[in-house]
Amino acid sequence: EEDYNALAEVSEYAAWTLANGYSLNHTTISVHNLSETNEIDDLVAALEGQGFRLNSSGGVVKVSPDGGLLQISTLADTFPFHFEGKGGGSEGEAVTIPGPYIEFAQRLVLPEHAHLPASEIQEHHRRDGFEAGNADKIFESTMGLAK
Repeated sequence: EEDYNALAEVSEYAAWTLANGYSLNHTTISVHNLSETNEIDDLVAALEGQGFRLNSSGGVVKVSPDGGLLQISTLADTFPFHFEGKGGGSEGEAVTIPGPYIEFAQRLVLPEHAHLPASEIQEHHRRDGFEAGNADKIFESTMGLAK
């Protein structure tokens, strides 16, 4: 546990990986590809209505500076984890740590393609890439820092 806490001071992601190993940290679902709820604000309402806890660090909906990328994420569920005792001995006390979370991203149609009918919009017509500022806030979904 001491190693986990010391590592978390340097890199929260590294500490998460130490405890969770090769487990999936998160997956991202493209909101604009959903058949029913393909607008992020509607998805927020639906998820909150079902009792999902959403990451509100930096606002529930994280918006890129250009406004073309909208992101939300659930808060990771936590689970008890038993760190090995000192000197490789028996299990230590159970500590609650975060598991994976789900991210949702809506990539808006780029302005130069806004004239296209909805039926003709393809992925290459949408905003591409990620935003470091959004990613930092999204990752807080696993660290218990998000409200």
